Amino acid sequence: MNGFTNLRLIVLFVATALLGLSSTPGMAEPDAHRAHPRLRAHQRVAPIPLPAGIDPPAYKPGPNPFHPGEELVYVASWIGVPAATAHIRLAPNKKDPKLWTAQAWLQTNKFVDLLYRMRDYLREDFAAQSFAPEQIYIRQAENRRIDEYDVTFDHTGKLVKALRFNHHGVHESEYLSSNPFGPLSGAVMALSQPLEPGQSLSFDVFTGGKRFVFDFHVKDRERIRTQLGTFDALRIVPTVPYMSDEKLNGKARDTTIWVSADERHLPLRIQAAAFIGYVRADLVEVRG
Repeated sequence: MNGFTNLRLIVLFVATALLGLSSTPGMAEPDAHRAHPRLRAHQRVAPIPLPAGIDPPAYKPGPNPFHPGEELVYVASWIGVPAATAHIRLAPNKKDPKLWTAQAWLQTNKFVDLLYRMRDYLREDFAAQSFAPEQIYIRQAENRRIDEYDVTFDHTGKLVKALRFNHHGVHESEYLSSNPFGPLSGAVMALSQPLEPGQSLSFDVFTGGKRFVFDFHVKDRERIRTQLGTFDALRIVPTVPYMSDEKLNGKARDTTIWVSADERHLPLRIQAAAFIGYVRADLVEVRG
């Protein structure tokens, strides 16, 4: 379902599926590599740079748009029918005060499960001051397929290493990157910037074994109505000038993001094209 693929790519980056250190009832943290206790073949490829002419810049971090322990709840609908839920919560890392930890859950509901079952989990540690990512763990379950990823960032060596685990074994990918981000650290950095109409931002983002360069174009201001009320919002249109997996070309398209026009830039709504109609994720609750 292209719409849910779009939603996953964009939702993860703008942090509409984050949760923090403490688990939400019914959403326990997955055990790492639980799905494949016996790992087999280990495949590795040489480090991959970005194509010439694509070089996302470094950004100075602004104020963190999220409060410690804050949780955002989203409902995703397909052509107006509720189809999935996502949660957001960030918190300081309990073991290392220099880090923040964010966790993400995105899951389809029981009715959509009959056609397409998705259960995504993501955990990312990133520096509290610079928002630089340290480590990512991802578990993606689509129907009967399960993939798990461990991603580490060597900022000194400008190297990103991603391990994918599934029933085929282990696949290792390495990438050269001067300014890498995970989906959640990248979201925090993007939302911390002083966004204005006419502005564009570019980020080199790693989501498991895949790499994306997202360009975010701030188009204009609009008033939008959500379940939480009416907001002055910035309308942002993302484009993807580069993705490492050519199979995804054309899937991350026709997407629009609305964030609040205040200093927080709270993600209010995301809308992505589907094979029929569109998938929309709306902020429905703020906790903490």
